[in-house]
Amino acid sequence: MSADKPAAGYALLDHTADVGVRAWGPDPSAAFAQAARGLFAIVLDADPATWHGAGEPASRKASAEGSTWQALLVNWLADLLYLFEVERFVPREIAMQRCEPPRVAATLRGTVLASLDEVAGTAVKAVTYHQLAVEIGPECTEVRVILDI
Repeated sequence: MSADKPAAGYALLDHTADVGVRAWGPDPSAAFAQAARGLFAIVLDADPATWHGAGEPASRKASAEGSTWQALLVNWLADLLYLFEVERFVPREIAMQRCEPPRVAATLRGTVLASLDEVAGTAVKAVTYHQLAVEIGPECTEVRVILDI
């Protein structure tokens, strides 16, 4: 890992008519957690770990299944997007219990928003397979996903 790149993180990617997230970490669990953080940075227009929206503190269990790393990533992010759309739940902390095909599972600590008026970011319609990548190396896992907005 280079001195100027943190061990785990995310970056938002410009994409014609859509938006993307590139996330990385020392292992797949960290990279998947960072991808979720990037997804919510788009939705909130702020990093979810430091965002100060109004609502009630809450915890949730989240899980998804997929036969490949790519399917697992898409289904994981889609499950988190579903929690946001249905329950207005924004995860601020993600404690991964498992992250390996065929299943990803985590405990989420976050906020149930009092109102969607708190959200200043971009509405994400879907997680896509377009230009999807999951690269697992011995010291770093990097993922890239394009989101339909």
